[in-house]
Amino acid sequence: MKRLFIFFILILAISTPKISLAEEIGVYKRATNALKVLTELNETPDKGIPQDLLSNCAGIAIFPRVLKAGFIIGANYGKGILIARDPKTNKWKGPTFLTIGGGSLGWQIGVEATDFVLVIMNENGVKAFLNNNLTLGAGLSIAAGPVGRKLEAATDATLKAEVYSYSRSKGFFAGISLQGTYIYNDYDSNQAFYMHPYLPSEILFGNIKNVPEEAQALLDYMNKHY
Repeated sequence: MKRLFIFFILILAISTPKISLAEEIGVYKRATNALKVLTELNETPDKGIPQDLLSNCAGIAIFPRVLKAGFIIGANYGKGILIARDPKTNKWKGPTFLTIGGGSLGWQIGVEATDFVLVIMNENGVKAFLNNNLTLGAGLSIAAGPVGRKLEAATDATLKAEVYSYSRSKGFFAGISLQGTYIYNDYDSNQAFYMHPYLPSEILFGNIKNVPEEAQALLDYMNKHY
């Protein structure tokens, strides 16, 4: 009986399709979803990210489907990517993978799936995202981003934050708060995606060749439009 059981396990292992680590943790899909979030947000009439903001920013962090749930005490968790503009060539590089999470206290009830886009305005802001346990609103100044196709002159004069946040909700939630939300680097996803343990700084500021096509589509979109 024991030999029969071992034989059955071996047959099952041989016949089961092989799944790569990258496919298992969904890094390819995450890169594809990030492009989808950005394009759909920009296609929303009069509610997208201003073109001027994207054309002058230093980096963009995109988190598709960040889950937030709570009853008085809330929590949120999600995974995303970060791309950055090369200050020398003005071309976009990345992505490096991130995780977002945290908690909040206050009147809130329900469950919500939200797409987050964080527009980072300078190189120091991008480098801050490469540090583990970055707390939004503490390590960097963050504000709700203006919407519309173009920035109004009056609005442009008041833009002083290092990061501007945008979201698209797909559920019900009351009392949303980003206070206490943290971001840290997802080294396992980076290794699975690039098949090499590159550091986030190497990905964004180095010269990595053979970027997977799922990420190249996002970079091509950004290079074409911004």
